[in-house]
Amino acid sequence: MEVNTSSPMDEFCGSTFWNSTETWWTTDPDFTPCFEQTVLVWTPCAFYWLFVVFDFYYLKASLDRNIPWNKLNVSKALVNVGLLVLTALDLIMALIKKGGDDQPPLYKLDVWGPIIKFATFLLIFLFIPLNRKYGVQTTGCQFLFWFLLTIFSIPRCRTEVRADRLRQQLLESQQEDLEYAWEEYQYTSFFVFFTFTSIMLILNCFADGMPRQTKYQRGENEIPELSASFLSRITYQWFDKMALKGYRNPLEEKDLWDLRPQDSCSEVMPTFAYHWNQNVRKNYKGRARVEPKAQFSNGNVTFENPHGEKNGRKKGVASIMPPIYKSFGGVFMFGALMKLFTDCLTFAQPQVLSLIISFVEDQDKEKQPEWKGILYSVLLFVLAAAQTFILGQYFHRMFIVGLRIRTALINAIYRKALRISNSTKKESTVGEIVNLMAVDAQRFMELTTYLNMIWSAPLQIGLALFFLWQQLGPSVLAGLAVMIILIPVNGVIASRIKTYQIRQMKYKDERVKLMNEVLSGIKVLKLYAWEPSFEKQVLDIRDKEIATLRSTAYLNASTSFLWSCAPFLVSLVTFATYVLIDENNVLDATKTFVSLSLFNILRFPLTMLPMLITNLVQTQVSVNRINKFLNSEELDPNSVLHDPSKPHPMSIENGEFSWGDEITLRNINIEVRKSSLVALVGTVGSGKSSVVQAFLGEMEKLAGVVNTVGKLAYVPQQAWIQNATVRDNILFGQTYDRKRYNKVIDACALRADIDILSAGDQTEIGEKGINLSGGQKQRISLARAVYSDADLYLLDDPLSAVDAHVGKHIFEEVIGPKGMLARKSRVLVTHGVTFLPQVDSIYVMKAGEISESGTFDQLVKNKGAFADFIIQHLQDGNEEEEELNQIKRQISSTADDPELIGSVEKAIKLARTESLSDSISVTSADSLMGRGNSLRRRAKRQDSHDSVASAASLKKKQEVEGKLIETEKSQTGGVDFAVYKHYIKSVGIFLSVATLVLNFVFQAFQIGSNLWLTKWANDQRVENDTSLRDMYLGVYGAFGFGQGLGYHCGY
Repeated sequence: MEVNTSSPMDEFCGSTFWNSTETWWTTDPDFTPCFEQTVLVWTPCAFYWLFVVFDFYYLKASLDRNIPWNKLNVSKALVNVGLLVLTALDLIMALIKKGGDDQPPLYKLDVWGPIIKFATFLLIFLFIPLNRKYGVQTTGCQFLFWFLLTIFSIPRCRTEVRADRLRQQLLESQQEDLEYAWEEYQYTSFFVFFTFTSIMLILNCFADGMPRQTKYQRGENEIPELSASFLSRITYQWFDKMALKGYRNPLEEKDLWDLRPQDSCSEVMPTFAYHWNQNVRKNYKGRARVEPKAQFSNGNVTFENPHGEKNGRKKGVASIMPPIYKSFGGVFMFGALMKLFTDCLTFAQPQVLSLIISFVEDQDKEKQPEWKGILYSVLLFVLAAAQTFILGQYFHRMFIVGLRIRTALINAIYRKALRISNSTKKESTVGEIVNLMAVDAQRFMELTTYLNMIWSAPLQIGLALFFLWQQLGPSVLAGLAVMIILIPVNGVIASRIKTYQIRQMKYKDERVKLMNEVLSGIKVLKLYAWEPSFEKQVLDIRDKEIATLRSTAYLNASTSFLWSCAPFLVSLVTFATYVLIDENNVLDATKTFVSLSLFNILRFPLTMLPMLITNLVQTQVSVNRINKFLNSEELDPNSVLHDPSKPHPMSIENGEFSWGDEITLRNINIEVRKSSLVALVGTVGSGKSSVVQAFLGEMEKLAGVVNTVGKLAYVPQQAWIQNATVRDNILFGQTYDRKRYNKVIDACALRADIDILSAGDQTEIGEKGINLSGGQKQRISLARAVYSDADLYLLDDPLSAVDAHVGKHIFEEVIGPKGMLARKSRVLVTHGVTFLPQVDSIYVMKAGEISESGTFDQLVKNKGAFADFIIQHLQDGNEEEEELNQIKRQISSTADDPELIGSVEKAIKLARTESLSDSISVTSADSLMGRGNSLRRRAKRQDSHDSVASAASLKKKQEVEGKLIETEKSQTGGVDFAVYKHYIKSVGIFLSVATLVLNFVFQAFQIGSNLWLTKWANDQRVENDTSLRDMYLGVYGAFGFGQGLGYHCGY
């Protein structure tokens, strides 16, 4: 009975599927036709069907739409149609030419082969219009499919050419006619197929055309990566232009490309905000509100307030980690998959190296075919090249993930900083918030790049030990014991590093806070000569910080020393155990070089582990700091309603407000009618500005209802000025309307000031308006609000910093009943009593409450708190002669009470006496200084005159008109030797030279140990001489000791 030894694949093809004699044990290798038509064709097809999910993902994630038909995508479609027709024709011809009585038998391969190819080509053909519709310009899966299909088709090209040559020889040698119709068709069909696949591969090397519809406008300076092909992206060819430009000329900011839309804040933040809101709601029981996918709409992204709308009991602190996982975990996991591939390729190389060494050694015993050595060498190159390509893409994606996490965190922290409650502001200093954005958020970017080493390092160590076990046996356990001993030591050091990290961040917060205060008040600090005192405070904090950093550096040095010595210790202990436990154990070339290769692979994870642990500890500290800040209390966004059904555009009903501790405002009832002007008056500290802040929602509302309807503009008591031109400060991002702009300039009395500035309204204003007077800054702030054309205006004492005549002009032209804002609803906080008869209603503040309200006439007749305020204000002596007379006329025409009029006249008389005394003293001082002219106003009203003088002097000094701050210039070219010299002197010549020498010593011992191991492996005498073996082992250990000593001392 004959045993059937054929495999199912042999029956499937009708021929031998695998023949090792023909493929491997031969000098002229070739695959069988069955293998070429199944494995070499179906492998690319299986690859595409397995990873086609990525093509669907790119369709869904694309931000562009509608690529026009062009030569490239039309050519792809036509060639693909040709492949579909050819594959269908293969199936039809197989059914026609095979299976008949006098025809070759029809096998399953003849049917299923074309069907599998047809289905794959059809799927790719469907993606051509889909990619065009959804704006996908290139796809990596299709490129790799055509690349694999083309490469895997090359062996069949050789087989078909050989078979055709053999057929021609048979036809020439045989007299009778032979039938090769099916073989001839297969020959022609395959080479047409191969031509089409090669054309498709070439076409997929290029990216498609530019989409017509894009979510974000693409400019001329867009990053080329967006339009680069897959081949260009994996080779970074799209970056060559920038590298060449940087090589020829120093790069400037204008040379940089625009950021990719996918990495922009408008794309990153909605996703992060959505998952953050979900995480916040989980911390409260009984809150199950479903929120739609977050969107970036009109520049706003909604964040859930961890302390708002507490409809349930709080379960814990909302952490930033779950939102980070959910928002960026997809790209991170794809990067992790790429890291897994690179790790596998890393360990494949020592195995190929082992084959190469065996091939060379076997040449002396039994000569092997030369093609095997070439195959091993090519395979080693392909593995290394593939690892390089994949590793480059891995790091690129990890950098992108880190950048997106940093973007999301900085945005969230900044948004939180604008919304924190007043009690939280007392706890979180400016320095701490700056450090959260500048330092703590950066930790995530630094960690993300190597975060996959958490699982990759144990995997690499495990695989290395596994392959070392195959080479050296149980001796590997000795090396494993060394690594296990080092782990608890490293854990203790990591715990200490975390403690020092917390302490260092505390000192850094204090230092940044103090430096912020120093720089903010540098003028006062200089005038009072307080530099040494503040310098001492800064240096004291810095000394504490440096001491902490020094301790941390010692711990890091210890960790690095331990783990840098670990690879050699592992190799030394492993080799020593291997040769000492059995005299028959001899280190040959294969064991030595393969083991060395594995030990070198082991070096990277063992070196990275301490750095990763340190970064993890630092990042954990940053996570706790950011969590604490993001979970702090916020101002309630619903404290101010915007209900259009209310009768008045601005109102407060029964309001009680607090700055965080005690109640500041109580029993506040204010109504601001449409197009009316309401004044808030009262003594200093009575709560006028707090009422304005209550309208803005900046105070904690304890009771009552606050409502505003319409666009709101706010002029603060302390003007906020940007480091920009005068015009930019007024426009504040709005479009320039020349007519409206000029009208605002004239109304706010800025025309004369602009005329004397060096470059008019294009003059640059210094940080915080340093080159402007107080009055100029206040008028620019007012002009900004007027130009914004809002519906509601909150004016917090805008006339306090300007002269009397200027204030009168501004009130008449801007604020008053005939000014530019006459049709707007206005709330004016003022001490200017002369303007009060022209307002519609007055609210008098006293000790955080509204003591009385009404019109000017009504309040004067009441003889209440308002009358007391006027008398107190007059006694302060802040008004000039003309204003005093005007106040007297207004009171006299309104009040009938002689007692009130008498009090007012008495206060006016006292004010005149004080004003005259001040004028005499100032005039006398001027006479002594030789200046014959007398002053018109007291010293506190000299801002306008000072501004004219300062502007005139500035105009003379500036070389470039209007330019206050020169553009910072960076040094280009090579680093001067003087820089190195200064650095070496700062470090110390001895330490600098010692560091270089010890690094050379470390490298010398490291190279020497490898050379010595090579000599040991090639010495045949070691097999019979144990003393010689011990000598080699001892010298090898000495080399290791030298490495450790050199590294530790050099570090």
